[in-house]
Amino acid sequence: MVARVLITGFCSVPGPSRAGVQLRHVVRALSPAHAVDLLVSKAGDQAYVERQGQVRILRVPTHDDAPAAQIHAFQRALRRQLDGADYDVVHCRDGWSGVVVLEARARLGHAVVYDVTRGPDGAATLDRELEAARERDEEACLLAADLVLVPTEIARRHAASRGRPDRVALAPPGVDVDRFDWETPPPSGPPRIIYVGAIEPGRGLRVLIRAMADVARHTSAVLVLAGPIAPGFEPTVRTTIADLGLASRVELIGPVEHDEVPSLLATATVCVAAAAAEVGQRPLACWPTKLLEYLACRRAVIAPRRGSVAMLVEHGKEAMLFTPGDALDLARKLVRVLEDPALRERIAGAGYERVRRDFTASAARRAVRAAYERLVGATAAARFGDTGEVAARRRRGTDVDGALAADDEFEATEFQDAVPADDAALDGGDSRPDAPVTEERMVDETAQRFAVRDSDAGYGDDWIVAPIRVASQPAPRPRSDADDEGTPLDVVAAPPAPEPFNFAAGEIDAPTPRPERNPDGSFTAASILLGGRDDAP
Repeated sequence: MVARVLITGFCSVPGPSRAGVQLRHVVRALSPAHAVDLLVSKAGDQAYVERQGQVRILRVPTHDDAPAAQIHAFQRALRRQLDGADYDVVHCRDGWSGVVVLEARARLGHAVVYDVTRGPDGAATLDRELEAARERDEEACLLAADLVLVPTEIARRHAASRGRPDRVALAPPGVDVDRFDWETPPPSGPPRIIYVGAIEPGRGLRVLIRAMADVARHTSAVLVLAGPIAPGFEPTVRTTIADLGLASRVELIGPVEHDEVPSLLATATVCVAAAAAEVGQRPLACWPTKLLEYLACRRAVIAPRRGSVAMLVEHGKEAMLFTPGDALDLARKLVRVLEDPALRERIAGAGYERVRRDFTASAARRAVRAAYERLVGATAAARFGDTGEVAARRRRGTDVDGALAADDEFEATEFQDAVPADDAALDGGDSRPDAPVTEERMVDETAQRFAVRDSDAGYGDDWIVAPIRVASQPAPRPRSDADDEGTPLDVVAAPPAPEPFNFAAGEIDAPTPRPERNPDGSFTAASILLGGRDDAP
């Protein structure tokens, strides 16, 4: 079946973060077989709307620097998009998006995918209230989503223990190994230690800089820090560098486009991941994507000895691991790898083979597609029935591997500013109690807030660990051509230009063309699903 899918998350795409990079793999997995819209946040001078191949990218501007205000604006835009279009599946990559989608499910009838694999890594600092709200939202998504995608076996067991074992699928993130396959030796000159990622509190950068002070006494190496610097954090970094006398040994080169990362890593002697999440504290944690990219470029890697990292590499085999927060231990590992070319080549080669064997982007796409095959089949039967022309088209459908071409042309649509609407009206007056939320209360309230579907609807036995039943979902509202944007779900030769539309208060409302006929005169799959008839004029 060709389904209409909205993928949404509070991140920028394309972007250097793990969430942004990994979401592109999800889009590449789903776009050959389904109609895909992508609703994400806008960064810098990115276009509000772009079309890449058959995928629409809708970007929400979040002008306020306060994280809570940015999230609030994104949630408003997501609510408006859900009300303005009709989706079969909504794929969420964080709890902030997930709760909005779950609240709308009973009214709109879409299936909900909660993608832990592509979610935030939790290293960035949030205030206590926002962090607590995120944890509540993540828990609600684990309990109520129709499908939960997780990155590791530990995460799968944890998600299954939350009461949804039949809906949990393992889908580890991957890296485009061909794009990152740089085996060229580093250039002549001083050895280069490279870190790629956000430069902000919680990333282990101050430990890395202190370690560099000791490394500088034993080697001629330089440290290169590549990534966006958090507002207000740059003075701290530069002051630390100056106080340690490292002005000539540490380079801050700013953000690097993701497509340029492979050529940067090709200049590295050693690559460093300065911090990672601990699975004992965050069982849904995943290793940083940068580790996969370091390994794919056949570079020696040094990383913290944390549970999430240990799921990917073994100390002394594919990487060297240091005690988290211990600058002296990190310095010792760096000096050892820099001064021992044989060790450096051995761990680089082992890491290279590891990522190509187990963590390719193509394998990640296959895992996502396999999970969707079950979900979309169950959703189609629930929403439309599996009979007649819909069933015939589904039997004729194919699922082929594909990727967004690097040179796809983009279409941009201009927005017009408008006076912001009242927040309370936009948000439906939703508010959260300030009282502490216990586990029992969360389970009970989640079952009441989000109409969770029957757990055995259309899923294979290999997913089921302990089948359960929860409250049935109310019937979805009837579909009609009048209330649907009507994006064609069949692949066409060239996408039509989007119609003009208005932009209001950080919200996106992007109309698209109505369904069209196939070359043989029949309606497209979209028209069949939306009530079109082959004998209509």
